[in-house]
Amino acid sequence: MQRARDIIGLPVIGRETGKEVGSVQDLLFNKQWQYMGLLLKEKNFFHKGTYVPASAVFSFGTDCIMIGAEAITSFDSSSMWQMLRTGRAPLKGKSVVTACGRHLGFVADVYIEPHAGKIVGYELSDGFLSDMLDGRRMIRDTQRITLGEDTVVVENITDGAPLHLGGFKYDDVHQLPVEGHR
Repeated sequence: MQRARDIIGLPVIGRETGKEVGSVQDLLFNKQWQYMGLLLKEKNFFHKGTYVPASAVFSFGTDCIMIGAEAITSFDSSSMWQMLRTGRAPLKGKSVVTACGRHLGFVADVYIEPHAGKIVGYELSDGFLSDMLDGRRMIRDTQRITLGEDTVVVENITDGAPLHLGGFKYDDVHQLPVEGHR
């Protein structure tokens, strides 16, 4: 399991050549939010975008990502991708609500299982002050999540019942470890 913010910004190195081919700008997902690859350069008016398909990634290290030869692929249209931080409707910052209308916070980060190709958790923020005082919370049960265009909806929760996310009562969700700021 890898946290997206630990991947974004890492250098990408060709395993056979040892050449640094770029750095991760964002994570790419398909329309069903399955992990598809690493964005190296966004498409703009003058240049095509470039990415590394998930199948071409050999390893995710703590200091760099190793890829196979000829792994970099270009694309013309970003409409086929969903992205975490960039693009038309990034996942980061979307409001997270229950089906009953209870606001849980905003998506701050995601946890992915790169080789399985899926998101396995969502890190929620209630804002800087709340994060500093109470920490962030994590939703681990991704089966009950609907990723909408504007919001993320957590299904199957009744308004009066205690909120359980990933097997934990919402008010007792494990606090994420406190780390130094980058």
